[in-house]
Amino acid sequence: MHKEPNKKRIGLFVVIGFLMFFSIIGKFLADKYFTNDDTIVVMYFSESVKGLNVGSPVVFKGVQIGKVSKIELIAGVDNLEFSIPVYAKLDSSQDLKVTSKEYYYKQTVLDDFIKKGLRARLTTQSYLTGQLMIELEMLPDTPIRLNNNPKDKNILEIPTVLSPLGELSRGIQSLPFRETILRLNAILSELENKLPQILPQWVEISKNLNNIIHQNTSQAGETLNNLNQTLYDISDAAKSLRNLTDYIERHPEALLKGKGGY
Repeated sequence: MHKEPNKKRIGLFVVIGFLMFFSIIGKFLADKYFTNDDTIVVMYFSESVKGLNVGSPVVFKGVQIGKVSKIELIAGVDNLEFSIPVYAKLDSSQDLKVTSKEYYYKQTVLDDFIKKGLRARLTTQSYLTGQLMIELEMLPDTPIRLNNNPKDKNILEIPTVLSPLGELSRGIQSLPFRETILRLNAILSELENKLPQILPQWVEISKNLNNIIHQNTSQAGETLNNLNQTLYDISDAAKSLRNLTDYIERHPEALLKGKGGY
């Protein structure tokens, strides 16, 4: 006997499926278009952000507190200066616990942290792939440099500092390579011009030095022979003195009667 399908159960499954589908779509649209500005921060970098992508983590003290949500490029046509605003969404589930009761809002906490040295910088996430991430660190000895873009007036801006690689690159670029090479070329050119005059003098000095060495070789040999003979004489005298001392120790009367009596 053919059993009829349960239409109510099928309809319930269909309704649940539609609800799950629309809830996923709704969450995606809410995260993309209706994000609370209080959880968005912007950081302006002046160095290359190659390796930083949307979705790259933002960490503080090794704890991931957010992800990069957007990367833009602003070019100054007049002064040819470029800045790269990077927007990051802080994870609302990663609530910041503070010990002071005076902080009621996350915005207030971040503002105070910035005054006390909170800075953002690029750091390597994976040396194998070259991917970057943003690291927030307390660096109170660094200045606060803000872009203050009117476009982002309602978004909290975190000051940035150069990454260690960026500082090294800037230090290398500031070295006076061109001036050093020019000075070295000038020294070599001067040496090349003076070489025809210096070379004969150097040859003459070398000849004189060789003559002095050859002339003193025989004298040095004779001196060494005399020194060796002197050392042999001193050794013989020391041996004779030691024999006399031993004889006197055995025959102390010899000091009074002489050696002939024994």
